[in-house]
Amino acid sequence: MSELRIVRAEGNPVQRGQRIGRELRDLMNESIDFYGRYMSRRGVSTPQLQELLTPYLVYAEAAFPQFMGTLNGMSAGATVPFLELFAVNAFEELEPLLEAPEGGTLFLQRKEGRFPTKEPRDPRPAAAPRIERCSSFTVTAPGVTLLGHNEQWLAGDLGNVAVVIEVPDDGSVAVASPTIVSCLPAVGVNGNGAAQGIGSLTALDDHVGVPRVLVSRHSLEAADRDDAVRRAGTASRAGGYGHVLAFRGGDSVTIETTGKEVAVLDGPGAHTNHYLDPRLAALGVEPSEGSRSRLARLDELLAERRPATPEGVMDILRDHGSGSEAICLHPDPAEGDEASAVMFSMVADMEASRLWVATGNPCQNDYVEIDLTGVA
Repeated sequence: MSELRIVRAEGNPVQRGQRIGRELRDLMNESIDFYGRYMSRRGVSTPQLQELLTPYLVYAEAAFPQFMGTLNGMSAGATVPFLELFAVNAFEELEPLLEAPEGGTLFLQRKEGRFPTKEPRDPRPAAAPRIERCSSFTVTAPGVTLLGHNEQWLAGDLGNVAVVIEVPDDGSVAVASPTIVSCLPAVGVNGNGAAQGIGSLTALDDHVGVPRVLVSRHSLEAADRDDAVRRAGTASRAGGYGHVLAFRGGDSVTIETTGKEVAVLDGPGAHTNHYLDPRLAALGVEPSEGSRSRLARLDELLAERRPATPEGVMDILRDHGSGSEAICLHPDPAEGDEASAVMFSMVADMEASRLWVATGNPCQNDYVEIDLTGVA
């Protein structure tokens, strides 16, 4: 795995995006090329992509012009087409609209079937997708506030990862985030003393709106739990996430959202890719074995080990002991570049204002400590 790249971007949204794009141009072009191949296998041309994305573009521009400015800057800095860059940031909304390549299945559909209908009278479609993406947990104790996160996504983007540190010039909060280079930051820490992990979720009320990645970028700036709930619950969002947050001082919370609903789960603990709140679970798809097994293993390890140090969190993120899907998931070679894999692993110590990131699988690659000067 290549050396972890770190980019510090200052200024207004466009300037920050331009710096990110210039510094990560080679990786960003590799990433965009991969998604181009992904779309090509499904027969998606540029005009078709424009047609599919236009409604999401309208919502995104209206809700978060600052983040769209950053994406425009990234596009210019890396010399990649803006539409293709936006498509990566709207992938979770776009992918279910695509046809599978002949003889194959879509990434979000591979394990469990097809995308559910949007008919509200059918709350439990028999065949619905499972988004196998990410494992997060928080640990709190007197003087201890820790967050661990494994980012799980498409193997074709392995290696196209960097840490982005954004320091706005308008006094708004700075963030430090490990991220796939063609995506806006979604997980990481901020200058308010908060850390966030994100897990994909799917529910029946998913609809056209602001892509989830932009909402997670918004909630990454949260000052406290009330602010996080407000940000995660952005009214125009297209769908839901599991926002796992830890705040300096020992507060922690998980916020589950669907396209329309919000639930707050108090306290530390783990989250994967299914709803834990009963009300939202009634809108969600049936939990997959992969998500269930990762959550069960995380709960088991947290109860047994009671980690109170970053090293203890790292050990859990390296685990392969769960049933059908490991916390430290390795890609299946038979699935090629559309296999599911851990892209990076992150540990945040909010009391010490420290962040560690390992590229790829943390069982194979060392964690690198990130300098948070000017951030936290």
